[in-house]
Amino acid sequence: MIPRYSREKISKIWSEESMYNHWLQVEIATCEAWNELGIIPKEDLKKLKNLTFNMESYNKFFEETKHDIVSFVKSISENVGKESRWIHHGITSNDVKDTALSLQLRSSIDHLIDEIEELMNSIKSKAIEEINTPCVGRSHGMHAEPMSFGAKLAIFWDELRRHKDRLMETKKRASICMISGPVGSYATVSPELEQKVAKKLNLEPANITNQVIQRDIHAEYSQNLALIASSLEKLALEIRHLQRSEVDEAREPFGKKGFVTKGSSSMPHKRNPELSERICGLSRIIRSNSIASLENVPLWHERDISHSSAERIILPDSSIALDYIIYLSNQIISDLFVNRDKMLENLNKANGLIFSPRVMLKLIESGFDKNKSYDLVQSLSMKSADKNINLETLCLENEVISNRLSKEEILEIFDFEFYLRYTKQQFISLGWKID
Repeated sequence: MIPRYSREKISKIWSEESMYNHWLQVEIATCEAWNELGIIPKEDLKKLKNLTFNMESYNKFFEETKHDIVSFVKSISENVGKESRWIHHGITSNDVKDTALSLQLRSSIDHLIDEIEELMNSIKSKAIEEINTPCVGRSHGMHAEPMSFGAKLAIFWDELRRHKDRLMETKKRASICMISGPVGSYATVSPELEQKVAKKLNLEPANITNQVIQRDIHAEYSQNLALIASSLEKLALEIRHLQRSEVDEAREPFGKKGFVTKGSSSMPHKRNPELSERICGLSRIIRSNSIASLENVPLWHERDISHSSAERIILPDSSIALDYIIYLSNQIISDLFVNRDKMLENLNKANGLIFSPRVMLKLIESGFDKNKSYDLVQSLSMKSADKNINLETLCLENEVISNRLSKEEILEIFDFEFYLRYTKQQFISLGWKID
């Protein structure tokens, strides 16, 4: 069982306190860069490096100005003297805010990657554990062919690996420093200053900007969160289907310490897939927020602030919600009950119909016409389904099939293990070591 969820790390990254501290970090780095360019005297810089932020002071000025950066600059200027004239020198609001936001995005991506890796480890462990567990594969919700339950899980591991790669690519694009002044012309600063600030913050200087870092970067981040959420919903939906009373092949953890212990207020027998349902619900929120991030891309001319109010909601909310459903997914997979007996029972309930493709292929390989093979096996399959007779029995009794295939060949067709023979090879292709 994994530890109880704590949103402390991700919430701290997206807290107001973190945002203001990053603003302060950018302001001080800019002062240091001006000093290196010979503008701010060394003695003044000593005091400026000790700037602090006070929320009470900020709120006082915000009541007066209703402008966040002006209020911020006034508040951090209170604890210094004449040196305060250098604070925010030559730069504009979004130089500070967008560069600080890049720092938050980078930290958030690092944290989410760590959480995704933990989930991937849990999925990998469970997949290897169930590598030889046969289960019904389904298409359109109907029985298709047998498959490995471990392979069913491994698909999600591979999908998460792609999400991790996308996040790492996004991190490169999101780690951008913009210190280019009003409309991005460098009229009040210089590319050299921007490069120095970028180096201090371990960011890359923007190639070219107007008065904001372009919002396709932030939309990419939000779209990645939406993609990950969709994959987690797909996993949760699979668990929900497998936990249905009629299927009962896998179940969420239930009744243990730290998990749901009551399924219904009126029906004591209920054991509902509540964690998976929670994942599905929150995934919808994350996807909805990603639409707002796309709407933030087109701004008026060199900037407006229509994106700002939306971002203050969607970026923290989506990041925190995704962090939580990654945790829930890990919780489910780590303590997932795999009902192998029920999987085998459901395989057998198919009355051999899931082996119909192999029967057809064997007939074709024996030299029988392809279309006639399909029609014959389909006819026998319909009879099997309608009259509840095992397809194996019908094949053994059928004159066309028995004339072309020996009894041993027919019996060999109806073997679950045949469908698992390449699973190990698939796992090895993922880079996994399999004993």
